[in-house]
Amino acid sequence: MREERCRPTPPPFGRGLTYWVRAKLHRRIFAWFGASIVMTGASVWLVLSLAAAPYRGWHEDWERLRHFVGHQYAVVWDDPAARDELARTTSDQLDVQVVLEDARGHELSRFGARECRHPRFEAPVVRGGREVGHVEVCAERAQPRPGWLLILGVVVACLTLWAASGVIARRLVRPLSHVVQVARDVGTGKLGSRVRIGHHRTGELGVLADAIDDMATRIEKQLRDQRELLAAVSHEIRTPLGHIRILLETARDGAERGEPLGTKTCDELEREVLEIDDLVGELLASSRLSFDAIERRPLEALDLGARALERAGLSIDLLESDEESVPFDGDATLLGRALANLLENAKRHAGGVVRLVIERDARGELGEQGGLVFAVDDEGPGFAGDEIEKVFDPFYRGERRAGASAGSLGLGLSLVRRIAQAHGGRAWAENRQGGGARVAFRVAPRQS
Repeated sequence: MREERCRPTPPPFGRGLTYWVRAKLHRRIFAWFGASIVMTGASVWLVLSLAAAPYRGWHEDWERLRHFVGHQYAVVWDDPAARDELARTTSDQLDVQVVLEDARGHELSRFGARECRHPRFEAPVVRGGREVGHVEVCAERAQPRPGWLLILGVVVACLTLWAASGVIARRLVRPLSHVVQVARDVGTGKLGSRVRIGHHRTGELGVLADAIDDMATRIEKQLRDQRELLAAVSHEIRTPLGHIRILLETARDGAERGEPLGTKTCDELEREVLEIDDLVGELLASSRLSFDAIERRPLEALDLGARALERAGLSIDLLESDEESVPFDGDATLLGRALANLLENAKRHAGGVVRLVIERDARGELGEQGGLVFAVDDEGPGFAGDEIEKVFDPFYRGERRAGASAGSLGLGLSLVRRIAQAHGGRAWAENRQGGGARVAFRVAPRQS
């Protein structure tokens, strides 16, 4: 038996720093925050370095201070009283300990209560080019921190800002994890999942959440409609199949008794077959629209209308048009189905067809080029006020239309609207003056 080897998936940290940074959005934000902090610090240092005036250095200033102090004490060095008074004043005013020593290092006097273990400042006392003594100043209070401590403080501040940026990045990206989970749920068939991100609903994230919710809603509705369509068609198609089975059994029994197949039985069989054909035709048309399988080619509107009347068993004299030829582009099968549905709707539920009107886009709703309108007028009671907006909804059956409660799936006009929209137009219904209703659809003009 052939041994199958599975290559283990390397852990995230085994794929390098680049993968770790790019794997998550909050990590990228975190990394960019850190880079921006470093770049900002470097830019500030560079600007300050370029803008600052040349500095002599603290060593030079320190030497100047030592010479100044030494000169002040050299003036009064030979006068012990004045010398001690200057040292006492320095100690009291600066709150430091001052120690005066001769040239051999013997202490002459000491002022200040603090004990001086490590002098902070020493200045030689020179007179006549000869060192006669020196002054030691000791301050035990807090002294300026070394430079490395300042650098450490800056580093700690930068790290604190960077850590805060990580928290901010995590909070910004956290709602996206929920959006991703909802998208995965929708992809696996859990169409009831919706994005719930609370106060993050505003801004671009809210737009994305609304788009995903709207997509899930539309997919859910489409699948629900398809399930209802299949269930309804499956139920409706069983009725003519049952009738056909009964007719065949009746014909078989008659044949056994030597009775010829009657014309009535043949007509009934033909009627049931045509009903099945209509159901299958609506299913095929709905499927073509769902998959956008539209085949546009040059057509003649008057020929299309005449064939639709003939197939519906109606007189061609019901066709009305102001023109002798109306060419346009469209899918002959789908448009034929739309006309057949309009005519069948008028025959079954609206008292019959008065006329089939084919005319140019008189309302000008499709721009300067106009369009083409197919309209069927009927002799029915018309539509109720709120019914006009519902007649094109799937599975809707009007209450005022004759026979609307039986023998209909409520898909005919819905399919007419979808076919019209697929041809760049729309469908509508309206009541005619003097009684009856008009159901029509409009298609876009021929593309040049």
